[in-house]
Amino acid sequence: MPRSRLPRFGPLTAIAVLVALALTGCGTTRWSDSKRTATEQLLISDAVERAVMHVDMRPLAGQVVFLDMAVLDDVQDGKYLTSALRHQLLASGCRLAPDKDTASVIVEARAGTIGTDRNELLFGMPATSVSFMGNGTSVPELALFKRTDQRGVAKVNLFAYERASGRPVWQSGLTREDSMTRDRWMAGAGPFQDGDIHDRMELAGERVRLPWRRKQALEDERAEAAADAMAERTDLRHEKVFATLPPAGSPAAERPVTADERPVELPPIR
Repeated sequence: MPRSRLPRFGPLTAIAVLVALALTGCGTTRWSDSKRTATEQLLISDAVERAVMHVDMRPLAGQVVFLDMAVLDDVQDGKYLTSALRHQLLASGCRLAPDKDTASVIVEARAGTIGTDRNELLFGMPATSVSFMGNGTSVPELALFKRTDQRGVAKVNLFAYERASGRPVWQSGLTREDSMTRDRWMAGAGPFQDGDIHDRMELAGERVRLPWRRKQALEDERAEAAADAMAERTDLRHEKVFATLPPAGSPAAERPVTADERPVELPPIR
C-alpha cells in the first residue's frame, strides 16, 4: 500500500505564514466611569448658578467685600457655590478683599441644600423574582411606559454686616432653584431625554427633532420671559466685559456703607 505524501512547504511559505500571524491582532478600548455622573454634576451646577443669579447684590456695589464661606466647608459642591458667589459679587460692582481685616463689609453665605432627587413612574410590570419548587428565577421588567425624573436643588441665603461695627447692612432672602432632567421610555424604546440641561429632546444621547411645534414654542416663550426677568441682573452663563472700577480714594469708592431698606420676606422662626 503506497504511503500518502504530505505536501511540503518551502521556506518562503513558512515566512509568509509567520508574517501573517504577526500582523494578526485585535484592539481593545478601556472604558471607565466617574464616581459622579455628568448628569448629576450638570443638574447641581445649573441649580447653583440659577440660585446665585437670582441674588441681587447691587446694593453692595462699590464696597470692599470679604466673602465668608466657613459654614460651607463640609457642604458638597460648596467650592463651586463659593466661586459662583465671588463671580456674582464682582459682576455686581463689588471689590473682593483677600481677608477680613482689609474689608469694609463681610458677606456670609449658607446653603440650605445642594443635592439631587429622583422619582420614577412605571406603567407595566416591574422586574421581580419568582420561586417555583425551590428554583428561583427573575422576570425582567415589562414596561409600556416608563419615566424617570431627576432634579438638582440649590437653596442659598446671604447676609452682610459692617466689619468694624458689626451692624447689619444687607440680606438676600431665601433663594431656591431647581434644575430638571427627564428620561422616558415608550414600549421599550428610549430613553427620550429632555429638561433644563438639554438644548432639545435627545434619544439615547442623540438629538431628535420634535414632531410637534406648539410645545416647543411654549418652552421658547418661557425661556424668553425668564431671560427678560434676568435682564437687569448678571447672567453667569454668558460672556461679559466689565468696566474699570473707580480708583481708590474716589467718591464712588469711598462712599459710606448704607443698609438696604427694601422689605425682605423671611419665613418665621419656629
